[in-house]
Amino acid sequence: MIRIRFGILISILALAFAQCMSPQPTQYENTTEKIELPRAPIGTEKVKVALVPFRDATGKSFLVKPATAQLTTMLIQTGYFEVIEPGFVENIVGSQKDLSPENLEKLKEKFGADIVLTGTLTNFEVRKNESGFCLLFGLLGSYQKEEYIVETGIDYRVTDIDTASILDAGAVENRRTDTSKAAGVLFSYSGASTDILQSSGGKLLRYAMADLILRIVQNGKYRK
Repeated sequence: MIRIRFGILISILALAFAQCMSPQPTQYENTTEKIELPRAPIGTEKVKVALVPFRDATGKSFLVKPATAQLTTMLIQTGYFEVIEPGFVENIVGSQKDLSPENLEKLKEKFGADIVLTGTLTNFEVRKNESGFCLLFGLLGSYQKEEYIVETGIDYRVTDIDTASILDAGAVENRRTDTSKAAGVLFSYSGASTDILQSSGGKLLRYAMADLILRIVQNGKYRK
C-alpha cells in the first residue's frame, strides 16, 4: 500500500513538473482583428492596377504568394482600385525582372492597365520573449506568457504604364506584438509546436499591407 501511494505521489509530481516545463500551445490573439483600410468616396474613378508578384529579399519565399493575394483583395476593398487578375498579369510578367516597355504595352492593350504596382518584402523578423512562474512544480499554480514581436518591411513602386516612369516609391515598416497566455493549475499540451512563419506569417503580413495601401492612397501619386 505504501509503495502504491508513493508511486502515485511520484506520478503526480512528475506530471506537475512536466506541466511547468512544457511550453503552452501558442494562439495568436490579434490576427483576426478587423484591419482598417482607406475607403473611397462614392463615385470615385478607379485606377486599374497590374500587380506583379512580390519579390522576396528575406529568404522566406513562401510569403510571396500570400502577399500578392492579400494585397489584391485589400486594394479592391478600398474602392480606389480595379485590380487585374494576378494570374493574367503573371502570364505576361512572370516576375519583376520581366518588366519591359514591351510587356507594359501588352498589359495596357490586353487589360487596360493604368499603373503597375511592384513590391519587395525586405524584412520579416519574429522575436520571442517568455515570462511566467511555476510554484511547487505547478501544484500551487503556474503562469506562462509568450510574446512575439513581429517586424515587417516592404518596399514598393508605382509605375506609369504609358511612360514607364515611377510615379511613387517608398518603404513601410510595421511592428506589432502578439501574445499567448496560459494560466492555471494544470495544463494539457499536445506536443505540437506552433510554426510562426508558416501558420501565421501570411496573416501578420496583412498589417504591413494595410500600411502600404494607406501610404499609396495618401500620396495620391498613382493618379496621372
